[in-house]
Amino acid sequence: MNPTQLSAPEDLSDWLAAGDRAAELSAESVAVDAQWWSEALAEFDLPNPLLGNEIGRRDLFGLGSVAADSPDDAIALLWNVIAFCLGRRNSDGRKRIAAVAADRKRIGRLLQEAALAAREDPGAAFAMLRPDKGGNVIERLGPAGFTWYLYFAGAGDPEHPSPVLETKVARSLRRAGWKGLRDSTWTAADYVVYSKLVDRWRIELGVDRNDVVVNGLFAITPPTGWDHPWQAWERQTWEKANWVRGPLSTDDLRTVHRWLRTFSALAPRSAEAQSEFQDLGKKINAALDGEPGEIHDGFDDEHVYGGHLGRRF
Repeated sequence: MNPTQLSAPEDLSDWLAAGDRAAELSAESVAVDAQWWSEALAEFDLPNPLLGNEIGRRDLFGLGSVAADSPDDAIALLWNVIAFCLGRRNSDGRKRIAAVAADRKRIGRLLQEAALAAREDPGAAFAMLRPDKGGNVIERLGPAGFTWYLYFAGAGDPEHPSPVLETKVARSLRRAGWKGLRDSTWTAADYVVYSKLVDRWRIELGVDRNDVVVNGLFAITPPTGWDHPWQAWERQTWEKANWVRGPLSTDDLRTVHRWLRTFSALAPRSAEAQSEFQDLGKKINAALDGEPGEIHDGFDDEHVYGGHLGRRF
């Protein structure tokens, strides 16, 4: 199916109806390690525009409203967005700072231009920071990071066309039917399709903001590996309380274990089958904390035929 024609997932609609999602989004704030940022930026002789020990979405919308005014304003938004996304973790933060410091004027202008483009042309904004022929323009800042920047550059516009795209969102989109969407290395064309899809779903679902739709896609994301190639059917077992890693629930595993024991009893002379049955049995036992019991060697002929079917002919 053409991804532009996908229907909104039912569980997305259910999630939207379960609360005031716009108010929740507007009130969101994150505690950050302001001291770390101050020291790290000073190490590279960069000014410190961090808003403080806590950063909220509304704060970032304010920075986004002026991000297209100058390179310095664009860089200020970038640091605060990264801090917001990382919280008190600072993984790869120093590498990103070093990358900007190494070519501050060029990257500042690029971020300024991307902030402006993000408000009307998401594909162009995306391509500025990750051209289709080439890697990320800013080291350690891929689409899962810089689409947050493009999003906040919209200054809170409810119909802003440059939404956040992360791995969790991509999983929700694949489950909705966009089978060819990758886990991470998206293209500018992918981003344009995604932008149009989010905007259409906003209208169809009767919500006021595109970012609320995106938050919903985060909320309903299936577990990692849910669509692993060996899963021949798409059972949504992660929604059950008894879900275990993989496409099978604990009830499914008990059924598999019961049949393995039956086959083990019916194939007592097959050493290869016995070994495989026992190996699988151990894995199921581990997943179910030893509940089903072990699979032993098959019954002997006398037990199988004499005990259950009568004497041989």
